[in-house]
Amino acid sequence: MTTAKLPVSLRRTADEDGQGASFRSGATRIGKWMFTPPSMGWGGTRNAKLGHEDLEIDLRYSFTIFEDFLRTMSVIQVEFGRRMENTAAAATTVGECSGSSSRV
Repeated sequence: MTTAKLPVSLRRTADEDGQGASFRSGATRIGKWMFTPPSMGWGGTRNAKLGHEDLEIDLRYSFTIFEDFLRTMSVIQVEFGRRMENTAAAATTVGECSGSSSRV
């Protein structure tokens, strides 16, 4: 069996499950990068951005597409994890019932 080591994980700073929820409610870590959603506050509007160390990318025109991408990747990540758990459980069950003789 092959075990996948995924280098990137979508981790939100807010307490959200990642399935279909809005990415506008809090910043999301994507590996070394941080996606900060747009905000409208007293001081005006702040554009969405993607940042790492001193580099910031303004997502003024593309943040909705990027949010859709993050939502889709999050759903894929959750589904992949669920299927890996099911595969591991099935492999254990098959190994236990594979005709190996037990000595009693």
